[in-house]
Formats: sequence, structure tokens, C-alpha cells
Amino acid sequence: MLASCSKNFEELQKFLKYQFKDQGLLLQALTHKSYAGEHGLKSYETLEFLGDSLINFFVVDLLTSQFPSASEGDLAMMKSYFVSEEYLCELAEEMLLDQYVLMAGKKRSNHVSASLLADIFEALWAAIYLDCGKSVDKVKELFTSLYGEKIVQAVQRREYKRDYKTLLQEETQRRWKERPLYRVVSIEGPHHSRLFEVECSIREFRATAKGRSKKSAQQMAAKRVLELILSSGG
Repeated sequence: MLASCSKNFEELQKFLKYQFKDQGLLLQALTHKSYAGEHGLKSYETLEFLGDSLINFFVVDLLTSQFPSASEGDLAMMKSYFVSEEYLCELAEEMLLDQYVLMAGKKRSNHVSASLLADIFEALWAAIYLDCGKSVDKVKELFTSLYGEKIVQAVQRREYKRDYKTLLQEETQRRWKERPLYRVVSIEGPHHSRLFEVECSIREFRATAKGRSKKSAQQMAAKRVLELILSSGG
């Protein structure tokens, strides 16, 4: 089982730019407890506990070094956003992590929840930390090389203060007691660099947007629909 899983996980390791010496750690990070129970494996849960602390440290270290003049309040808001379930799920979607999660009865078409994806993402970084001999500096360097620029740019665009999906839902609930709908229109690009197109619609208002994850595409589509509604004068 491990040999076949190792082959299947090759694309994921290419995305991470990290090759596991102990493929068992990678397997554990991707294994849900339902699958672990059926196959006598370890689940991701202990690794997730460790990974949560690691990612918190990586993000705080990055923010304090890149934005030394930011207030404690702003840093706290930034950190809260970048370690949130929603943001970690977005990072997980970029690497198509849902395709690698091992769950009992899971088929390729089955949905993996945002909460589980975020947990698996955290477990993955704990697995890397253990696999490289618990070298915090090495793992932090890898994390920063993958996500440092993305996080810095998000701060510069003040994305951590804007959640258009929530703003749109609040507006549509207030007006019509209805929620907008989101639909994936297309997925383009090679495995390691997917581009998602998502449509957001409610009543006569609809818009599409593209992003490197479903979450980011949803946010931009929600922003466009919100702008349409607010400019309609209705």
C-alpha cells in the first residue's frame, strides 16, 4: 500500500518542493481517522496539533519581520486571518490537497470539508518538520518560499480586512432574506498551477471571477456581485 501511495503523492511533493524521506509521515498526514481505522494506519490528528503551532509561528514570524511598524492590534488581525480555517483551506485547495486525502468510502467526487482540508494542511507541515529532523529553520524557509510573498501581498492589499462573501451575504439577507449561490464554472491549467473560475449569483445579479483557488475566485466573484447590487440603486 505504501509504495503505491508514494507514487500517487509525487505531484504533491513536487508542488511542495520537498521529497519525504519517510513516506509514512506523508501518508499519516493525509489519512483521516475513518480510513486509518479500516487499514490499521495512524491518522493525521496528532500531526495536526503540532502543525497548528508551527504555522502560527511561521505566520507571526513573517508578519513581525515584514511589518515591524504595525500595531499589535493590526498584527493580531493579520495573524487571525492567515491562520484561519478559510485561508488555510485556500492554500490547501491550491495544491489540490482534497485529491490526496484518504477517507473511508471516499471517491474522487466526494466533498472534503473546509475544516478537514485546513487540518490536513496543518498536519502536512508537521510531517515535513518531523521528516527533516525537526529543523524549524528549514521548514520555516520552505513555508516562506511557498507562501511568504503571497501573504505579504495580501497584507499590502489589506485583504485580511475584507471578506466579500460575508459582506455580500449580509447585504442579500438584509434585502431579500436570501443567500447567494456559488458554482465552479471551469478549472484550467496544469496540476501544479490550477486556475478556478467561479460564478456567484443571486436573483438577476451574477458575475464570474478566476483565482488560484476556489475560495479566492469566490471572494472576487462575490465582490463583483456586491458592486452590481450596490450600484443598481434597488
